Amino acid sequence: MAELEDLIVSGEELDKKLVAEILASYVRLDKDKCTIRPTEVWTQLSEEQKILVYLLARKAMMALSFDLTVEGATASEVVQDTGVKKGTAHPALRKLLVDDRLLEQSEHRRYFVPNHAIPRIKSMLSEKKLK
Repeated sequence: MAELEDLIVSGEELDKKLVAEILASYVRLDKDKCTIRPTEVWTQLSEEQKILVYLLARKAMMALSFDLTVEGATASEVVQDTGVKKGTAHPALRKLLVDDRLLEQSEHRRYFVPNHAIPRIKSMLSEKKLK
């Protein structure tokens, strides 16, 4: 029988195996240049999915001790690094933050994937709601 103590988790814990499973099809992480390199499958993702994969990749890079100062990204960085157009990225970020609650925002207006949202992101990508 489960004990109450068995329910306790740390919000800081990152399920690295789950993150790797999610990202493996979509990106490669370039340690030398500290960049995210999309695979061919990336082009099949919707704009929202690209944003989620990108931000999840940044989380992975932080966990792997890449030379990043912060995990999250500003809206401008999302636009620049994903190729998602500004007019699409801003409403998508807002939807993912407010409606879907798959993102959170730091006090410096940087968007990031909270650990608790990772299983939901995996489900969303598994449903193959690709463009």
